[in-house]
This record gives sequence, C-alpha cells and structure tokens, in this order.
Amino acid sequence: MRRRLILSTLAGLLACGLPLWPIPYREVSLPGNPAPAVWILLGALAGLLAGHLLRPGMRTPVLAVTAGFVLAVLARVGVETSRDPTSHNLWPFEVFIAGGIGLVAALLGVGTTRLLQRVWGAR
Repeated sequence: MRRRLILSTLAGLLACGLPLWPIPYREVSLPGNPAPAVWILLGALAGLLAGHLLRPGMRTPVLAVTAGFVLAVLARVGVETSRDPTSHNLWPFEVFIAGGIGLVAALLGVGTTRLLQRVWGAR
C-alpha cells in the first residue's frame, strides 16, 4: 500500500512538474503558463493511475495526486529561493493555485477510474 501511495503521489508530482519546471520563472503565470488544459490532462492521467493503484474509495488517490502537484510547486520554490530569496514573494498563492488545479484534475481522473470500474465490474 505504501509503495502504491508513493507512486500515486509521484505521478501527481510529474504531472505538475514536467510542464512547469522547464519554463523560466519570469515566464510562469499560474494558471496561464503552462496552460491549465495541460495540467488538467496530465493530472487526470495521474488520477487514472492513482485510482487504479489505490482502491477502494476516492479520498486517498485524489489527495495523493493533489499532494504531488503541491510538492512540485514547493520543490520549484525551494530551488529558486535558494538562488534568489526574493524570487517567490507570493509562493503561497502558487501552491494554492497548483493544489486547486491538481484537485480538479485528480477528481476527474479518479472519478473516471471509479466509473470504469463500475461499468466493467472490476474489483
């Protein structure tokens, strides 16, 4: 169970981090760049995976993916403030926005997984 939880959180971290980390800080505009659709799509895929790995229920997989989104932004903030302490003056808003997008994406992905499991009769 612990390994599956870590994998689900890692999926959320990569879903948020892969589109976010390559963009220079001055070009990042949450939620505009990267496009929210990219985050929703990748987060929903992470939610599909988490929903499959962590059964039953919705809470644990949704929170795991959302935590991954938050950790991705916190990692960026930590790395960039170590170089320039004034670079992320509004970091709590960055975390809040990423967490909100991650929550919506995770709900879509995990909800889709649960729906497919009911339709196909998966255990």
